[in-house]
Amino acid sequence: MSKTSSHTSSISSINSGRSWGESAGAISVSLQMLINNGNQEGLFRGAIMQSGGPIPVGDIENGQRYYDFMVEKTGCTNSADTLECLRRVPYNTFKKAMDQTPNFFAYQVRACGRVVIV
Repeated sequence: MSKTSSHTSSISSINSGRSWGESAGAISVSLQMLINNGNQEGLFRGAIMQSGGPIPVGDIENGQRYYDFMVEKTGCTNSADTLECLRRVPYNTFKKAMDQTPNFFAYQVRACGRVVIV
């Protein structure tokens, strides 16, 4: 497992081995607890989550229609690598597409590979 703490809004205490997050950071912490079948490989030994937790969005196939929607609305349809195209879309273009999704939960992290959301 790669050390994912640098990609989150949570704080990890090196001395005590606890990860902390509030709101979206708490969601991130909870997902870090679930990744790799719950084995954090020593990254932290405890977690504090305030106002957030794992969001049950289901398997990755449940989000395909939303991904396809974002690809279409951002102009990435004809790209050979749609994910790379989405990564390079200007913020305003991405936000405009995001604002057209059906609801807040439409474009979320999905279960994929070693990430399991229960």
